[in-house]
Amino acid sequence: MTFALKELARLLAPQEARMGVVVALEGKQVRVASERGVMTVQAIDALVVGERVLVRNGLATQAPSAGQSYPV
Repeated sequence: MTFALKELARLLAPQEARMGVVVALEGKQVRVASERGVMTVQAIDALVVGERVLVRNGLATQAPSAGQSYPV
């Protein structure tokens, strides 16, 4: 059994990082579409619509990308 307050905090602000795509900009707030739906979070970096982001603790940063690519 879990405590109600702890469960509510987990539901409101999950701690795991999520990948998503910026779908709208609203000042320093951005809307991010992820596999679990659309969320509005605070942007740390300068982001543009269509950019992949990593969302952690309510903050969006540019998603890490591969340093090198290899043709196959």
